Amino acid sequence: MKENTPQTARERADRPETELSAPVSRRLKVLAVYGWREFWSMGEGSGAPSFFLSITSFPRRGHEMHVLMPGAPDAPLTEDYHGVTLHRFPTTVDYMPESDSSRLVRHFRRLVTYAQWFRRALPEGRSLAERLSADVVFGMGELGAPVAYRIAKERGIPNVTRLFGIGMSPDGGLVNALKRALRYRETRALATPADYVILCDDGSRGDVLARRLGVDASRLLFWPNGVDKARHMSSEPSVDVREQLGIPGTHRVLLSVSRLHPEKHIERIIEAFSEVAASRGDATLVIVGSGTERESLERLASAHGVAGRVVFAGSVDRELLPDFYKMADVFVALSDRTNVSNSLHEAMMSGLPAVVLDTGETASVVTDGDNGVLVGVGELKRVPAEIASLLEDDDRRLAMGARAQRSADERLPTLEERQSMEAGAVERAVREREARRSGAL
Repeated sequence: MKENTPQTARERADRPETELSAPVSRRLKVLAVYGWREFWSMGEGSGAPSFFLSITSFPRRGHEMHVLMPGAPDAPLTEDYHGVTLHRFPTTVDYMPESDSSRLVRHFRRLVTYAQWFRRALPEGRSLAERLSADVVFGMGELGAPVAYRIAKERGIPNVTRLFGIGMSPDGGLVNALKRALRYRETRALATPADYVILCDDGSRGDVLARRLGVDASRLLFWPNGVDKARHMSSEPSVDVREQLGIPGTHRVLLSVSRLHPEKHIERIIEAFSEVAASRGDATLVIVGSGTERESLERLASAHGVAGRVVFAGSVDRELLPDFYKMADVFVALSDRTNVSNSLHEAMMSGLPAVVLDTGETASVVTDGDNGVLVGVGELKRVPAEIASLLEDDDRRLAMGARAQRSADERLPTLEERQSMEAGAVERAVREREARRSGAL
């Protein structure tokens, strides 16, 4: 079992993290620092919910949550957002640039915008913390963490870092050392001093990298994201997704759910599906998600002659997403870095067997032949046969899906538990700081 990682509901109950659920006795004023303009990766209500759930967990526990973030010049400076007060500073700068340019140009843009971020966000944050008389600063993501630390240090209040995963390998060697140097935003955020560092266990071994960067293990809270268990485990869909997408009721459905981004390698899924489709006329691939790769993926499906059997569903509202899992038969994820994503957790909670590439810590979640199928990095050619085997054997597929659901239910917290743990970590940081001041700790 990984250090600081609650693996099952029983183990979570026995670990110190449960102490984080005890609320403080007073209403806290929490200032979060956030570098994006939006809280959803695929538009409001779609994509990973982690950012949204992070900020909205605090008002549900009776605290004031204020978020400092960039905004378009025409965006309102302040806004009530699901019980959270947003404070925007108008800017035309995209502090989280994604570019199709060369790597050199991309890294130059990231360096320039990083410097611009500090020049703008730090004075804005100082001023806002002063006006609010903030009790604690919550640094969200690679941009929020270092600014939150500077503000908190100047005011003598605690700061907590919240990172949503690490986009690099913790392995040694010159190549990985160079990659980490180029990903200085992430490494600096992870190494930024904080009362607690909450890091998402997304299978990319971020805890290993954290320790190598000197993060105190007692301050590292390495947790998987939560899942809406009741919704995903429900047997009854709220809408007929097959009918909406025009998929015949007799078809077997493969499902992919992710951003359409190069690192997700959706092209591998389309290529594998084209082989399955050649022998099965009753197979359909549904791809949920949006991103820059959609046009190229549509061209690839056409090139393989399966355009009519690949459904690009686009971004799907989180409230409707469980119904997509319910209508599917097999989930597929073939990313190089890790396949322990929110969508894998949701698929397993929905009783779907998964065919996944064995990268990162994916094998700690999926046991080959038991609750899913693990394919070695050098064995991508096996994927079509593994998918076909599951589609041809209903008993094996259903039994594997049932085991996937049981293992996910044991390992993962609910959304409510996970949010309570996160807000509780911030409350604990305040309690500990106050105890040290009073000499009680």
